[in-house]
Amino acid sequence: MIKFWKQYNIPILLLTLTLSLSGLTFYNYYTQKNLLLEQMKDDAENVALSIIAAMDRFHDIKSTMSTQKLISDVSLGLEIFEFRYIEPDGMIQNSMFQEEIGQIYNGGHFKQTIDGALPLGKFFFEIRDYVPVMAIYYPVMINEKLAGIIDLAVDISEYKPVVNNKTADVTLIHRQTDIINLLKAIEGSINNSSLISSKTDLNDFLSHYIDTAKSIVQISLVDKKGKVVASSNKALVGEILKSGIFLSSLMEVNNHPIYRLVMPSVSILGEGNEHLLLLIDAAVYVKNENRLLTTASMTAGIAILFALFIAYAIYYSTINRSREEKERLEELVKDRTREIELLSKIDALTGLWNRGYLEEMMKMEFKRARRYKHDISILVIDLDFFKKINDTYGHLGGDEVLRSVSQRITECLRETDFVGRYGGEEIVVILAETSTELAVEIAENIRSAIAANPVYFIEETINVTASIGIAAMRSDHEKCSEIFSEADEALYSSKKGGRNQVTLYHS
Repeated sequence: MIKFWKQYNIPILLLTLTLSLSGLTFYNYYTQKNLLLEQMKDDAENVALSIIAAMDRFHDIKSTMSTQKLISDVSLGLEIFEFRYIEPDGMIQNSMFQEEIGQIYNGGHFKQTIDGALPLGKFFFEIRDYVPVMAIYYPVMINEKLAGIIDLAVDISEYKPVVNNKTADVTLIHRQTDIINLLKAIEGSINNSSLISSKTDLNDFLSHYIDTAKSIVQISLVDKKGKVVASSNKALVGEILKSGIFLSSLMEVNNHPIYRLVMPSVSILGEGNEHLLLLIDAAVYVKNENRLLTTASMTAGIAILFALFIAYAIYYSTINRSREEKERLEELVKDRTREIELLSKIDALTGLWNRGYLEEMMKMEFKRARRYKHDISILVIDLDFFKKINDTYGHLGGDEVLRSVSQRITECLRETDFVGRYGGEEIVVILAETSTELAVEIAENIRSAIAANPVYFIEETINVTASIGIAAMRSDHEKCSEIFSEADEALYSSKKGGRNQVTLYHS
């Protein structure tokens, strides 16, 4: 034994050292592989969180355009017994009764109406849940096609008895006129909502999202039963995915490595039981893993002194690539965040900049004008008798007036001018590098455009005028709020002088 040791001790030591280094090398390989996998998982989770935030914002914006809110606001003093919005195939899209949504409606005379036996848009009387009601199936037309049917039933218990589907109560007959007017308003709102909703598709949003993110292959939203409810790949929507889909794993799709990340129990659609399924291109990970394996094999066969150096170089290179990938993904998250911030600066009703961003730009333009000694003027525009418009035509009419007037103001401005909604019916225009004379000319153009073009709302014509106050920066101004106060004071003079006029502030 001693003789054998003395004879072969060097080969044995070299073999032991080689095996030890090989073991350490391959151990290092598996360690680095797991580190890369964990790094990729962390990066994917960060991307998933940014996607969830973006989808939440998208859902919040779109939810403000749904007809569900319209139904909840229906009133006009009517004793509404039932209200539904039904698609032409009979499926209830919206209802006062949440449990009905998504079901097929077979109540009352609906089937006879759909079959053509009874006319649409005619009132009829029947008993629903032991309550006498006056009901109507009102058609909603989009592009001369039947888009849906409004089922509206009004409680008439307090009125005189109905005989042969007719009523002797004159008040109830007048109520029919109110109901028809209400239905026309709802039809217009549904048409607008449908038009907006058709342009705000979650699947298109997700598809556009992955177009801007090179590493993301697919984004899907899956319910607890495995059904795809939204996806960047529209062909998958409605499909039931295989069991085990809710487990995060590394897999191959069409011979291409893909990392699947599942974020459970997200509440993007408001129910809290969806799963976000994210497929990320794992080619970089597999490529790095293969490099690690090749390097480990080579390291085990080369000289001992170089083995540690090579292992260290591989480790350093891997960490550096992982850091670069993480920085790229973080930059991607920042880009998406900037897009969301832009949406937060826009006034949802008029499409103008909102008050917060308006005040920010006012301060910035004031500082620039003072520094370079440029002219700057501010217009404060206020609609005359706007409260009377709201009282006469309702808030929907007032909203239409604000939207139309905002568009006309924008059409009168230059590309370099900045316009925002300050609050209520008050709109502010910042005219950078604009003399007082030119500011007055622009203000007169705005006033004339508003006064000469009435606003058409449903079947009403609403005449609108505006009072405008102007103030220009002087050398003694130290804050932009001073110019704004002077423009506001000039606006007050326009109001006091009879409205529908432009007033330039004079100190």
